[in-house]
Amino acid sequence: MRLIPLGGRITAMRQRISERLVLPQRFKGTIVEKWVTYWNNLVRDYTEVAVGVVRESYAKPKKALAYGTGLYALYQAAQNNPGEEAFMTLMRRETNKMITVAPGQQNPVSAEYLLLLERAINQNKLRLLSLGICTLLWVDLYDEDDCTYPAICEYTNVGLMNFHERVIDVGFWNQYWRLKWKMRNYDVNYL
Repeated sequence: MRLIPLGGRITAMRQRISERLVLPQRFKGTIVEKWVTYWNNLVRDYTEVAVGVVRESYAKPKKALAYGTGLYALYQAAQNNPGEEAFMTLMRRETNKMITVAPGQQNPVSAEYLLLLERAINQNKLRLLSLGICTLLWVDLYDEDDCTYPAICEYTNVGLMNFHERVIDVGFWNQYWRLKWKMRNYDVNYL
């Protein structure tokens, strides 16, 4: 393998660079010298970690492949994390599809869910919480602009223990999955 002596090559290259770059005498014992020492140590530590990762990936290729695939999947999930604009676009699209069906032929579950979303938006209670790889859509107790005491008191806000009861949708991979699930059979053939 050619990459195994990579650590020796990197060490030799770092040695040549440190011989060429010499700190002037006037900076000895100052904060500049400490700063240069800090960055030299940081670069050395990270190069040792990188060389160690390459060596371990050659020793255990299946483990390296699993880690690489997992990190790439997390990266792609973060890149495709939907936001508020994506939710509003999907909701408008589903509402437009629902409007084309007569009220007597609409699935009551789908119609009720869209009504819940519309009311939350109109009352300014709909909130989005982005977690990096997914987005939680939840309904708050009070309007964003409400300045009354119950709205700003920390004891009347939605807490962590009952937050899961307020979540109405989860966005992942450019989709809001509950909205998609509720609207799968929205017309007369919903049985």
